[in-house]
Amino acid sequence: MDILIYLPIIYTIGVIMTINIGEGMRRLWSRDLQNIVSAVRSGTFEYKEKEGKLIDWSKYDAAQVNEITDILQMINDAVDAAYGRVISREPKKKRPPGKPLIPADDIAKIMLLQCYFGFSNRVSAGFLKIFTAIKFSKSFSYKTVERGYDPDRTKPIFDEVFRLTNEWSNFNGDMTGFDGTGDPNTIKINYENKRSEQRAKIKRTNGAWPSKKHDFQYSVIGAGMYTKIISGFSSTDNHHIGELSQFPNSMRQTHLNIPNLAIVVGDTLYACRSVCKQVSNYGAALYSLPKSNCTLKSYGVRDWKRMVYGLILDPQGFLEIFHNRSISETVNSMMKRREPIPIRKRIPWRKDVEEFLKVNIHNLRQSCYLSYLAPTTTRIPLHGG
Repeated sequence: MDILIYLPIIYTIGVIMTINIGEGMRRLWSRDLQNIVSAVRSGTFEYKEKEGKLIDWSKYDAAQVNEITDILQMINDAVDAAYGRVISREPKKKRPPGKPLIPADDIAKIMLLQCYFGFSNRVSAGFLKIFTAIKFSKSFSYKTVERGYDPDRTKPIFDEVFRLTNEWSNFNGDMTGFDGTGDPNTIKINYENKRSEQRAKIKRTNGAWPSKKHDFQYSVIGAGMYTKIISGFSSTDNHHIGELSQFPNSMRQTHLNIPNLAIVVGDTLYACRSVCKQVSNYGAALYSLPKSNCTLKSYGVRDWKRMVYGLILDPQGFLEIFHNRSISETVNSMMKRREPIPIRKRIPWRKDVEEFLKVNIHNLRQSCYLSYLAPTTTRIPLHGG
C-alpha cells in the first residue's frame, strides 16, 4: 500500500512539530484535530470519491455452487493436517486399559460439520452414516460429540485448523481490523438492542454494570482486510470482561498469524493510548478515529503522536485506511447471517469452543471462496465442480 511509504515521513514531521512549535501553535493544531474528527462524525467531511470495484459474478456463482463440496474437502484436509501437527508434538503415551478412545480428529470433523449445518448433537452423530467425502475410522454416539466440546480433547486440533487457514490465506496481508460482537444464548434477545439498553442503564447508575446474567457470548475478532480471514479471536460469557480486555489476546494471535502486519484499524473504542502502545509493540501502526475532545498529548506513548499528526497532515489518506475497519464489521455480519443459531451450550468452556467452531468454519468457507474470486490470495487449490 502506498501510504506505508509515507508513514515514517508523517511520524518524523509530527515529532519535529511537537519539539519546535510553541504552546499557542499546539493549541491550534489540537483545534484542527478536533474539527476534523467532528466533521467526520457529523458527516460533513468531504471525501474524495473512490473507484468502484468490479465483481466477476460468474466466479461468485461457481463458488456458491461448489461450496458444500469444497467445505467438506476443506474440513477433511484441514483436520487431517492439524491432527498430524498435534500428534507430532505430543510424546507417545502408553494406551490406557479399557475400550480405545474415539479418535479426536473424527470428533473434530463431526463438530465442524455440526457447526456448518447447524444441527444438534444427535443429528450430527447421524452424519457418520451419510457422508462419504469425509473419512471416519468408526461410528460413535451423540454423547461423544457432546464431550468433544470439552477443550482438552479437541481444542488443540481447532487451534491448528485456525493457524492453517491463516497460513493458507493471510500469508501476504499487512492490515487487520478489530471489532467486537455478541451471540445470544436464546433467540428471544437481540445483541444490538440489549447493548443499547445496557448503555442506557450504565448512564443512569453512574457506571454500574446492570446485569450479571450470562445471556450473551461476547467475542472480539481481528480480520485480514484483504481476505476477511479471521486472524485473532477471543471469547467470554462474562459481561465484566470488556472488549478492550480481550484485545491483547486477539492482537497476539494476529501478530503470529499475519507475519507482515503493519496496520491495525478499529473503531473509536480502540483510539486510546494504551491500545496504541500495544499495537506499536508489535511493530504495527494503529489507525482509529479519536474522540471529539482528543488532544495531541501523548502521555509517554510516542505512537499516539504518529496517529493524530497523520490525521491532521493527511486526513484523506488517514481516513482511507481507517474506514477499512468496516470490513471487520462485515466479517461479524457474515457469520451472523450464515449461522444465526443461538449458542446451544451452557457450560462456559463449551460456549468458548462453540464460538471458536464458528470462526473456523468462517475461515474455511472464506478460503473456499477466495480460491475462486482471488486465487492469488490463497494457497489452496479447490476444484469442487
